Amino acid sequence: MPLLRPQTIKGFSTPQIYHACFSTSLPRWPRLRPTAKSSRSSIIASKDEIYNSNSISHSHPPAPPPPPPRQQTPKKTDPASNISKPTTTPIEINNAPTRKRSAPPNTKPHKEALFTSTLIRQSPNSSSLITTTTKPQDAQISAAASFFNQNFQFLYSAESLRHHPKNEHIPEILILGASNVGKSSFLNALVGKLDAARVSARPGKTTLMNAFAVGPLPKIPKGHVKQGEKLPRYSLVLVDTPGYGFKSQASWGDAVWKYIKARKMLRGAVVLISSEKKLMEQDKWLLRTLAEANTRTLVVLTKADKGGGSWTERCGEMAELLRGELRKISRSAGNGWKEGSGWNPDIYITAAGMDRMPKLASGGGVGGVRTSILEMAGFDLQDKEVKKKDETITYGGPVVSFDDIKWKET
Repeated sequence: MPLLRPQTIKGFSTPQIYHACFSTSLPRWPRLRPTAKSSRSSIIASKDEIYNSNSISHSHPPAPPPPPPRQQTPKKTDPASNISKPTTTPIEINNAPTRKRSAPPNTKPHKEALFTSTLIRQSPNSSSLITTTTKPQDAQISAAASFFNQNFQFLYSAESLRHHPKNEHIPEILILGASNVGKSSFLNALVGKLDAARVSARPGKTTLMNAFAVGPLPKIPKGHVKQGEKLPRYSLVLVDTPGYGFKSQASWGDAVWKYIKARKMLRGAVVLISSEKKLMEQDKWLLRTLAEANTRTLVVLTKADKGGGSWTERCGEMAELLRGELRKISRSAGNGWKEGSGWNPDIYITAAGMDRMPKLASGGGVGGVRTSILEMAGFDLQDKEVKKKDETITYGGPVVSFDDIKWKET
């Protein structure tokens, strides 16, 4: 069949011939048989429409017209929404609630309760131990865990006060306890690492004061940083001390006493006492020393898993005995070291070194101790995030309550 010339089509003064293009959104045509030959002139298209001619024989049917465009009704918008709003990015630390984990298989019932408890404490207004948490407490425990798991590093070892480097910005927390009380296991659980401090069954293994750093990058006002001073890349310093008592060095008490009196960034001390032993005279001496120095104190019972099924009764009785001793010391101190401001009335219980257990995370009572340490160091967890309190950013003296501050008359 000869090609059709454009002049033979009526209605077009200047016709144009276009190749037909089919969109992939249209139905696909069936393939032609191998013997069929496509026509050389099958479709003639203009810019506005596609049509077929009666004088043209087609080898396949023409394409259907495309569907009309769908009309979209404009959405009603609030005029106030067009105003640009400033965006803020709050610095938060993992505000997800703490997940309740299950203990490993074949775990004894008392160890299972310890493993799954993120908070174990004995309060003055409760005769039994508190192991349940609320949703806000779970969020704070999760934020504290994220804080302690960031930027961990070993800083230095010091034999005496002169070996401690100068610190003017980062709060310090002292960890104290008798020999073989479980300080290394406690520190490892606190920072979420199995090898942060070397664990040994022999008492007196730690002979130096060892400093460790944790936490995100600190926020230090520009006016408080000297020119050329290197800024620290952590927010909290934990100082592990040698154990006192059996096989302890004679110079231990003098070195720790000088450190407590001289370090202006010291925010408090954590005293570890074994729950499987009686309160020793060295423990009472240490509490009196902290009271005389007016150092905020947090008491933590360790090795709760060693007591078997009666660990709740034993730890509860030990906590009551300790609180009575603390009250007696605070009455004799007479320097503002009071219940609530000088020492924490809540006695915390931990099982940081449970045998053959996987990583505790915040279990074993470690989560509650973390939050108390951060509050003692001057951090605020009320908004489900860890941030520095304004009143503790530059203050370098002993931490006292608001009621104990003596204001100067002007």
